[in-house]
Order: sequence, then C-alpha cells, then structure tokens
Amino acid sequence: MSDIASASSSATRAGRPVRRRLSAPERRETLIGAASELFAQRGYGRVSLDQIAERAGVTKVIVYRHFGSKKDLYLELLAVHRDQLLGTLAMGMAAEGPLADRVPSVADACFSYVENNPFAWKMLFQDVTGDPDIRAFHAGIRDAARSAIVGLLLAEPTLTLEPGMLEPVAELLRSAMTGLALWWLEHPDVLRATLVDAVLQTVWAGLVDANQR
Repeated sequence: MSDIASASSSATRAGRPVRRRLSAPERRETLIGAASELFAQRGYGRVSLDQIAERAGVTKVIVYRHFGSKKDLYLELLAVHRDQLLGTLAMGMAAEGPLADRVPSVADACFSYVENNPFAWKMLFQDVTGDPDIRAFHAGIRDAARSAIVGLLLAEPTLTLEPGMLEPVAELLRSAMTGLALWWLEHPDVLRATLVDAVLQTVWAGLVDANQR
C-alpha cells in the first residue's frame, strides 16, 4: 500500500493520471489495515512500528503522527474490531421471533464476520500478550459477548434456566463459537452453513434438551 493514491479525476498530467496525497483519515485507515494484518499474522510481540510503516508504504514518522505507540495503535484496533463485531451480532440478535429461529441468524452473522474479517477475529480472540491493559481489553471483549448471550437467554420464555446457570451456559456458548471460528480459519474449505448447522445440532440442541428435562 502506498501513501499516494490515484485521484478519481480523469485529468492527466504529461500523459499520466494526476495523483494526490491520501487525506489524514485515509492514511489512518491504511495504517489500521496494515497493522491488523501484521498483528494477526505474527502476534503483538513480534510486530514493530517499523514493520507496520513498511507494510503501509509510509515512514515511521507518519505512524507516530497518528498513534503515540504500538500499544496505542493495538488498543485502538481492538476497539474498532470489537465495535464492528458487536454491531454485527446485535443485528442478528434484533431479529423478531423465538430464540430458536434467531440462533441461526446470530450464528451466521458471527461466522460471516469471521469470513470477512479474519485478521480482526484473530486479534480479538487469539493473540495473547502479557501487557495488563491489553489483557484487560480482551477480558472486556469476552465479558461483552457473554453478557449479550445472557440477554438472549433471558429474553426467551421457553428457557427456564436456573439463575446460577445463565453465566456458565453463556460462557459455554461464547467459547464454543469462538473456538469453532478459530478452527474454521485453519480449515477455510468448510462451508459457513456447515458451521451454523454444527452450532444448531450440538450446542443449541443440547441446551434445549437440558432445559426440557
């Protein structure tokens, strides 16, 4: 990627397309894209700002104009990816009807996000670092996902889980979906619909069966 982008205008100069500098927001997006790929591929500890600058086609000075440190950049990326993921899941959860009809929509929305944002998913749920602020952010992501699932379970009148079971069941569903998605990234030939069916026929079916006992 380059710090210089082709202008959309058809104007030419000396027989060549006129080129313009990227705006600050565009350059920031370029840096975010380059950093997401590198962090997901190598992990937080094995990526430097020099490498991010090289991948983005800019100098390290440009990186520092937008982000004070590698940690600041990483935390901002996590926040962007978290908000995108939760927004995607919220749309699936907002569908009307009984939970049994909404689970496929939520599962498909989740795996669709993974399919379109593999680097983001790895950053959110696979990359491990000893930095306390980053570890706390990852814990917050897990808590937010678990809370969303608890809300889904509470809104379903046909489920009569004991109050003390809500958190463990929600964590079971969250961790199962997260792990399955990470496995899928290593087995991309598997169809997304197959993953949705796996969730319905195992995790969700088991929950319904346990509720009916």
